[in-house]
Amino acid sequence: MLRLFLTIAMLLALAMPSMADDTAEALVERWYAALIAADRAQFNDLLTNDATIVLEDIELEQNKQEFLNSLGEWENAAKGATIRHRFGAMENGKLTAFVCYQFPESTTYTRELFTFRDGKVSGSTQGSLGETCEGF
Repeated sequence: MLRLFLTIAMLLALAMPSMADDTAEALVERWYAALIAADRAQFNDLLTNDATIVLEDIELEQNKQEFLNSLGEWENAAKGATIRHRFGAMENGKLTAFVCYQFPESTTYTRELFTFRDGKVSGSTQGSLGETCEGF
């Protein structure tokens, strides 16, 4: 009986980290790690096949493949950049993140909304809040 209990406990312990990795916050943490590295493989795994990425300020909407294709351009633009983020509210299945992008020549402060499905990011919408990150 003790052996059965220990086996079940061990199986649950092994499963817990993978379940925790599917939380909205964990997915967004992976998003920003992949973004700073322009990691196409990570984004390919992280995004649903029908994901939509919207950059409101430049009125750009991309599907998953278009987003993956744009990472080369992003990689060049983001050389030497840092990304800091903090989480806002989770409402109606959308997680808000406030993000400070610090590039060598400029800074941008944004609000980003993420949606999720089946343990992946199904959407990201980014809008500018300003050109400084004071008080971030």
